[in-house]
Amino acid sequence: MQDEQSQNQNSARMIDLFTTPTVRWALLITVFLQLSQQLSGINAVIYYSLSIFQSAGFSKEVSSYANLGLGGANIIVTIISVFLMDRLGRRILHLTGIGGMFITSLILVISLLVQPTPFWNMMSLVMTILYVAFFGIGPGSIPWLITAELFSQAYRVPASSIAVLVNWSANFAVGLSFKPLFTDVMHKYTFLLFTGFLLIFFLGTFFFVPETKAKNVETIYAEINAGQVWRKRQPGTHSFENPSGRIDNVGTTVGYQSL
Repeated sequence: MQDEQSQNQNSARMIDLFTTPTVRWALLITVFLQLSQQLSGINAVIYYSLSIFQSAGFSKEVSSYANLGLGGANIIVTIISVFLMDRLGRRILHLTGIGGMFITSLILVISLLVQPTPFWNMMSLVMTILYVAFFGIGPGSIPWLITAELFSQAYRVPASSIAVLVNWSANFAVGLSFKPLFTDVMHKYTFLLFTGFLLIFFLGTFFFVPETKAKNVETIYAEINAGQVWRKRQPGTHSFENPSGRIDNVGTTVGYQSL
């Protein structure tokens, strides 16, 4: 931040996000991450958890206590993730969260579809709690953190505005459409839709989302420009123009090492 301040960068306009190639790619990553948070299905679980538990065979009273368990799991795991972000990195936590949500959502669908038994009823409860816990590990907070770290101060404000718009628009769409899908159209298969989204988000994160921990914007953009963000690399130089018209040097890749 001190380096950026010393460059006396002017604030970027919204249009600058789309006209600067590397920044435009960073914006696409930001939008992708915000969608990975909302289209993971987490708000469908939070908004309609009582209906989900009752459809799995639990009474209304047990469903209410299970709903409290979801909130508690989310709080505890989110607190734990705060201490892991700078130890493990943002990218690995997001991949772990999305991957865990993919597996638990798949098992949750199976538990809802099979003949209700005490075992599968308990399995649906456990998988739902784990689903929320994995959300707290990665998708709950990591998209916001990476959004801030992907942009210099000049671009951060307009980029964050777009991120908020995308996030809440997706939140609204999921909240509005889930109950009709669950009750009238797809029924217990509804979570397969989120399972498919989670697979897409896992692959997209693996191939396109860079690690931003302890890196300045120039280094991050170098990795984006070079591609193959899942590999470690040593940056060289690359240039791009910031809103003030100043030419900044950005590292590029000269050699890869598999993670």
